[in-house]
Amino acid sequence: MPRRNRSIKILKKSFLLLAILSAKLMAAPFEIKVHDELIAELHQSSYEVETNLYQPSAAQGISSNVFQTRLEYAYGIAHNNEVAVNAFLSKYNGISYVNGGKVGQMYIPTHDEEGIWHYGIKNEIVYLKDIGGDNQIFYEMTPILALQMAKWRFTVNPSVDFGLNKSGGATFAPSGKIAYSVTPNTSIGSEYYSEISNTTNAFPIAQRFNTAYLVLDTKIDKSSINFGIGKGTNLNSDNWVVKLIAAVSF
Repeated sequence: MPRRNRSIKILKKSFLLLAILSAKLMAAPFEIKVHDELIAELHQSSYEVETNLYQPSAAQGISSNVFQTRLEYAYGIAHNNEVAVNAFLSKYNGISYVNGGKVGQMYIPTHDEEGIWHYGIKNEIVYLKDIGGDNQIFYEMTPILALQMAKWRFTVNPSVDFGLNKSGGATFAPSGKIAYSVTPNTSIGSEYYSEISNTTNAFPIAQRFNTAYLVLDTKIDKSSINFGIGKGTNLNSDNWVVKLIAAVSF
């Protein structure tokens, strides 16, 4: 029995060490966005710029705040379909980095504007040199599910990432949004992002990468702006995050 107890203690310590090491790879994503029905129209282009500034958790071993930028160009190749390319950039500890990018395709079927249910799907191939992490190549599938009730809108993105490099594995990273329309073109609400599992284990709640945001969305003609302030909900998450997404179509 004593030998068994020692083995259990060793396993627990090993699991804790793995959790701490994996937490070092967690950082604010380059795209902090709950996908909905914004899509480039047929034969039209859309440009999107996203920036976020965050204070990393102590586990990441980064001495400065991190500034990240995502640049996107999208084009409507068919009715209800767009393709897009993205580039990821960052700056921290006084050094600028190119962190990879992605290509994606999104399909949003035509919905009744007065309808309750809205849905679509986004598929992406991502190459990422994460902040303080390793190179990753993965396929990300993001279902888009929304419920419109009068001035309230509830949106869920139950995203799943499938590793394409040697490590393989899958990550379930759901996000959600609740928004209330204060005017026809402006809404306020909250967003929540979580990473429930990685390649080898399901994180306990206290160790998951969870961040909650207060957000403001507004539209001006064919342009849209999303501004949010977020806070990590546990020690492994980023402390504070400020994000801004601006998009224009023509």
